[in-house]
Amino acid sequence: MTRGLAGALGAARGLVLTRACAGCGAPDVGLCLRCRAELAGLALGVRGPVAPSPVPPGWPGCHATVRYEGVATRLATAFKDEERRDLAGPLGRLLADAVARALLASGHARERPVLLVPVPSSSAAVRRRGDRPMLLLARHAARHVGPAVEVAPVLSMVRRTADQAGLDRLGRLANLRRAMVVPRSGRVVGRHCLIVDDVLTSGATLSEGQRALLSAGAATVTMAAVMVTPRRSPGVHLSFRPPAD
Repeated sequence: MTRGLAGALGAARGLVLTRACAGCGAPDVGLCLRCRAELAGLALGVRGPVAPSPVPPGWPGCHATVRYEGVATRLATAFKDEERRDLAGPLGRLLADAVARALLASGHARERPVLLVPVPSSSAAVRRRGDRPMLLLARHAARHVGPAVEVAPVLSMVRRTADQAGLDRLGRLANLRRAMVVPRSGRVVGRHCLIVDDVLTSGATLSEGQRALLSAGAATVTMAAVMVTPRRSPGVHLSFRPPAD
């Protein structure tokens, strides 16, 4: 069993048995056995960093855990937009797996704690949802990673942006260009930062966060995500291979 498969299975088992299955709607179970197996099957077949294609300038590589398709897509949607915050635990463990590998690859965990920076939510999204989902995931991930990381929600949105879901790669880049800042740059000056998101598609969100952190004086910026989007068009695909049967 690969580490990614074991991590996906472990996260699936950790779902609290409340409400309907977040994957298929089966009653009285947080995630049914069939959906657990599907989630485990989505574990990435590579353990190193992945990148969108074309690769954004200055892309440092992004570690991730599962592919964004099937049950993983349904879990991500349920967590962020359907008030299934009970999924923060298992999704946070999947993120923790990616964060731990990113720390190992960078070597920064041997120094002072790395700042674990969630991508920011827009003001409109906070009003609609009532909280910041990525901050919640980052906190859950940090509990599993331990003292090597320190959650630091230092990024803020400075202007309104469109919903990324309906945009192509170039549209996503334009939509987020210079949309993020670090209001209190002293928090990140000279620090190693690891920016985290739920889903990596074009890399626009993580790249903009990276730019803002480096502009504020961060020493380095690495990346991790829970999920990565499989190839959808020649302009948007990721350098990973599906797991072997």
